[in-house]
Amino acid sequence: MEEDRLNSPSTSAVLIDVLGYHLHLSQNPNSKHLGTTVWDSSMVFIKFLEKNSRKGRFSPSKLKGKRAIELGAGCGLAGLGMALLGCDVVSTDQIEVLPLLMKNVERNTSWIMQANDSVNFCTASFGSIEVAELNWGNEDHIKAVCPPFDYIIGTDIVYAEHLLEPLVQTILALSGPRTTIMLGYEIRSTTVHEQMIQTWKENFIVKTVPKAKMDSKYQHPSIQLFIMELKPTAKLEGSLQNKTPISDDLDGAERSC
Repeated sequence: MEEDRLNSPSTSAVLIDVLGYHLHLSQNPNSKHLGTTVWDSSMVFIKFLEKNSRKGRFSPSKLKGKRAIELGAGCGLAGLGMALLGCDVVSTDQIEVLPLLMKNVERNTSWIMQANDSVNFCTASFGSIEVAELNWGNEDHIKAVCPPFDYIIGTDIVYAEHLLEPLVQTILALSGPRTTIMLGYEIRSTTVHEQMIQTWKENFIVKTVPKAKMDSKYQHPSIQLFIMELKPTAKLEGSLQNKTPISDDLDGAERSC
């Protein structure tokens, strides 16, 4: 129902407080491109990061310096969340969406850096974030962003069955043996959802984030968060493809670009 939505499609901007910062995301819901709207799952995702950032795997001390790539970044909210926790992020989308994505990234990065300069301490250890074009399955685009990545993230990037195969192939090409994949998804079609879960389980070890781990105000019955890692066979294939020995740690992975 409309009153259950976290974001109103009638507004030109979304304001959200995350980790002590006031993020301002421009959006254009009237655009023909789906990537110009801040989808609810990205808000659920970033507030999940905030809730679980005090300790453990999503704390700044664990994420500082990790490389993350955001697929189908759209307005860029999820990528900004990872950058606020210390990751070096590459936010990607199709070329038509890049101007809005770049605007949001540059403006919010500037505000974050100004906020950090105005106090004697940082509420979050900001990493970095850059924007790049990436069409799923495009080998040149994939090579240009220099895989492998520690984290691959995406929110509401699957809405049709024909997208599943190129997305999985792109994830595999961007992965190393220790890559963590985090996806937020809103169920809109039972058919697409069932096919998506089947495809995920064929390639990844899939864990669904329980609602108790999410922010109590930023969750919705139809929105799920998944944390996945490659199955052992996929890890081997990805290792050979990226020429990264399985014994190597991604923390200091050498890249040829």
